[in-house]
Amino acid sequence: MNNEQKKNNEDLEILRKISKSPDLSQRELSKELGFSLGKLNYCLKSLQKKGLIKINNFKKNKKKINYLYALTPKGISKKTVLTINFLKKKMKEYDELILEEQTNIRKDKNLSKEVEKMGIGHNSYPFNEVIEENKSRTKPLFKTIAVNIKRRTVIVDDVLSTYKDKPIPSWIELSIIDVCNRSCSFCPKSDPKVAPNTYQKMQMNLITKLTKELKEINYKGSVVLCGYGEPMLHKDISLICKKLSEASFVEVVTNGDTLNSKQINSLFTNNVNKLLISMYDGKHQIEKFEKMIKESDVPKDFVILRDRWYDEKKDYGLKLTNRTGTISIGDQEEIGKYKKCFYPSYQFLIDWNGDIFLCPQDWQRRVTMGNMMQEHIFDIWTNKVMTKFRKNLINGKRIESPCTLCNAEGTVLGKNHALAWSKIYS
Repeated sequence: MNNEQKKNNEDLEILRKISKSPDLSQRELSKELGFSLGKLNYCLKSLQKKGLIKINNFKKNKKKINYLYALTPKGISKKTVLTINFLKKKMKEYDELILEEQTNIRKDKNLSKEVEKMGIGHNSYPFNEVIEENKSRTKPLFKTIAVNIKRRTVIVDDVLSTYKDKPIPSWIELSIIDVCNRSCSFCPKSDPKVAPNTYQKMQMNLITKLTKELKEINYKGSVVLCGYGEPMLHKDISLICKKLSEASFVEVVTNGDTLNSKQINSLFTNNVNKLLISMYDGKHQIEKFEKMIKESDVPKDFVILRDRWYDEKKDYGLKLTNRTGTISIGDQEEIGKYKKCFYPSYQFLIDWNGDIFLCPQDWQRRVTMGNMMQEHIFDIWTNKVMTKFRKNLINGKRIESPCTLCNAEGTVLGKNHALAWSKIYS
């Protein structure tokens, strides 16, 4: 390990500790990190100089906590980059070790099962089935209403499914790639300090595991490819859609910038149920996309064109939210206007690496519910953390971060799910 790698690893450890426990004393911090006080003090001043942390002095504090450390937005971004680089290095080492031993592993069924159980990152099992794109569609098109809320109501509220006597989600958002080719002012991606493009993408291993577990709980809802990036930038999107369609309805939400008639046909052929194109540039895009749809030879109701070209005066054609205190542009609702929220009662979001978040509002990805490469999705859905948030929000208590900063109206969908959970908790 060279000096730069060693320094990056030390910086990452300090940033992680401060993120988890900002009120640790310098002595406690040095003990947990295994650093001398002198070395820690040097490192902290270096991080402060780079603008990655803030150090607040409280010498008169009765609890004798002299300092309170906090990550700056730049520090949060740097921590993410360092974490990703660290994981990439470890995953590469893991893959190299597996490849060295792959012949022995393939021969021994018990070894293969052990490797599958390991769940290291999103590359946990390199011996997956080979998936090929469809030559023709193999799943009938489920007819839904075109209007966004009504269309989702059919999927979310009309059918309440259970597993082990617990309501299961009916809407799962999948962030398959962490990069977008646009920088819209109403989107957190416009600020690289908050939502930097990391160019990380979801691997088929994760998709295969998710599909398997959705089948196990007899999932009846939709999986929607959108999240924190532009899904059409993922080169394996058609294969991802085909695999997911084995266990769910699949929708793709895109800005349409990279689309052509061949890609639209490929999505349809690989069992996507709805393709939603958000048009940001103007009315002239309608003619462009209608021509593209016609040339793609897909059913007209397979594609939904959404007008999103309005300016700030018309809220960009969206129902604007502050993304849990991340953006303030446009005519925003006051924080505190809405109390109850049903998001965790009927849905969640999965990031590229398998991290599960409460909902798509949490753009800073503050609180993970768990990681699906290490646990079954149903176990995460019913774990203590998810249960705490769900209970509080059903009862109108937005008292935990990131919900305290959220201004989204969270009761438009999911009423049946929230009622079912209320009965369980009462």
